[in-house]
Amino acid sequence: MELPAISVFFGAGAEIGYGLPSGGKFALEIFRISNEEDKESFRRQIKEINPMSQIASQWLPENYASKRLNVFGKGEFEGLIASSLENRKSNILEYLNNFDIKVSKLLSNWKVKETVIREKFAEKTDEQLGDMRYNQVIRLNDKLTSSVPLFESDYFSAFLRLLEKHPNDRQIKRIVRAFLELLIGALGQNLVSQLNEELFTAAPDGLSVFDDLSGIFTLNYKDVGQTGMEIVIDDLPIEIDENSDGLTIFRELGRSILEEIYCQAMDYQALIDSHFRYLYNPKAHWAKFSRIAIFLHTVRRYIKDYVTVDEAKLINGPGYYHDLINLGERFNLKAIGTTNYNNFVHQVISGTEIEETPIFHLNGGVNEFYDPYKNEILSNPTDEEREGRILVPFMFTQSGVKPLTSVSMSRKYVDLYDYFKESDVVCVIGYGFNGDDGHINGMFRSLVETENKRLHIFHFQTDNRTKHQLLRYYQERLRLNSYSNIKIHLVDENRICDGVIWYERLIDELVPTT
Repeated sequence: MELPAISVFFGAGAEIGYGLPSGGKFALEIFRISNEEDKESFRRQIKEINPMSQIASQWLPENYASKRLNVFGKGEFEGLIASSLENRKSNILEYLNNFDIKVSKLLSNWKVKETVIREKFAEKTDEQLGDMRYNQVIRLNDKLTSSVPLFESDYFSAFLRLLEKHPNDRQIKRIVRAFLELLIGALGQNLVSQLNEELFTAAPDGLSVFDDLSGIFTLNYKDVGQTGMEIVIDDLPIEIDENSDGLTIFRELGRSILEEIYCQAMDYQALIDSHFRYLYNPKAHWAKFSRIAIFLHTVRRYIKDYVTVDEAKLINGPGYYHDLINLGERFNLKAIGTTNYNNFVHQVISGTEIEETPIFHLNGGVNEFYDPYKNEILSNPTDEEREGRILVPFMFTQSGVKPLTSVSMSRKYVDLYDYFKESDVVCVIGYGFNGDDGHINGMFRSLVETENKRLHIFHFQTDNRTKHQLLRYYQERLRLNSYSNIKIHLVDENRICDGVIWYERLIDELVPTT
């Protein structure tokens, strides 16, 4: 009997089991590390350009070799906050509105047990954590919201009690301010959006002047979210244990909570979008050209030098990439797609029976470089190929779709799509269908609606949403007319689905028993 044909698509979530960071953690770390090394490397690349070449005389600005190179820094924090509050305010509010649940979950794998934290709080305040709450004594303006669950929270109230008892503790004060900035910023963004959309609840259709007045309100982000951003970017983690002072433990707890919020809510798509087009036109804005170019070098260096991976697991497993080997024994594995930048999947299947399976990196990779002058992608370029060119690492972070116009990149999408069409089933693992991956989401949407293919999504269950709720969720994410061609499988951190390893569940569904 002919084996069923299958293709698999991986996102960042598939690599967490190998020790790699989540997408949010990855985004945050990029802005943490120093970019001086990348700045100097790019400066050398610029200076090696022949000043008589076409690229120098026609594409680069005058005196390019001596121009100052700019990098992303604190000056861009305001833009990062604005984009995050505008596009992911619901993530922030969901965290703050369920503060105790989120903190307790964080503490389940934290440096110090929750029981120790409660003991330390009692030592510092002569109170039990949760005895005193602030929902009756603190109220926000009703125009922002009618209720604030955060003020009823045990843990946020604990931070406020510590600040009352120790008013000169600068770090606790910064942490409390950071939480309040995020709360007010997210609620304020909701209010501004509502005002702009509903300035006039009724107006004659023939009078366009009323439409002209829409969108006139904006939020000043100068003092919103900046404190938290500075804490998570600049403040180093504090080494603590159960013998540490209570205030020290709560300082580190506050930093950890803020880090988790920013990991979930940080959106730098607008920042990248506002710079990426200048990668093609350095004459128009040299500062933005150099920022985006150096940023891409920093992303690659972070992945190569800073991302830690569990080498033992990468060699021996277990993990989703190793599962492909077992999957290949029961299916005809047509193709593997991924949004991840590294080449770990190739490393794992190399030397096995499925090593010839084509792998498509749709968001670029650490071995690929891009020539914006010629709109050309190079894989592992030699020194000779690099000579006389400006090359940047080819990676789509949260944006940057223009390189899709290159022939080689367009072909990747077409070829993978064709493999998907030839497959009996397409599996998606660890990929969230986020808005900044619209170029990939559109491919899946066409696959489901035009080709009538069944999409099997393996969802890592972290909450109590039912399969039906998740069907609706992914339908919205993919903008589908119906979820009839989506199948949800709930998996845990050990890749177990309904009591068996995920691919066994797939086999049970697709391969008839004899």
